[in-house]
Amino acid sequence: MMFLAIAASLFAVSQAQVFGGLGCPTTNTVANFNLTRYLGTWYEIYKFKANFENNQKCIQANYQLKADGHIRVNNTGISISDGMPSTAIGDIYIPDVNDGSKLKVKFASAAPYGNYWVLDTDYEHYTLIYSCTSILGISHFEFGWILARTRTIPDATTQKLFGIMENYHINSHHFMKTDQTGC
Repeated sequence: MMFLAIAASLFAVSQAQVFGGLGCPTTNTVANFNLTRYLGTWYEIYKFKANFENNQKCIQANYQLKADGHIRVNNTGISISDGMPSTAIGDIYIPDVNDGSKLKVKFASAAPYGNYWVLDTDYEHYTLIYSCTSILGISHFEFGWILARTRTIPDATTQKLFGIMENYHINSHHFMKTDQTGC
């Protein structure tokens, strides 16, 4: 059992560069989440460092409802080093319809689903996404994203979303700006 916990911890750290002590912070997500309004194209404005997105620019995600009720997410980006496009197709579902803004996502058939929590959105301009996984209550790894319907957002919106993270004791200094120029 301890070996599995250590292996899971090492894997998590190898994929996420943002990890911390103790368990995940307590957060609130969007009440009365409207999936239909959320679907469509979003551009990545900020992200927590994640090895699976290293060295990319022009990152965007397109969310489409599938016949089985799941959501297909098509993430695309462009390699900064060679200009080649990159695509990752994922599957998202809502495990509890009474809490629709706490979704689960995965990008490989053998991978477990991870948290995809919508902490805030106005559906038309921005969304704030957070994911945290506790490792035996002694550590955790986390991801965060700020997405927008356009390739830029006003500084006031950015500061508002950073403030939400800070209010939950999530360090907004982990956010890195995604290059959305020359796309």
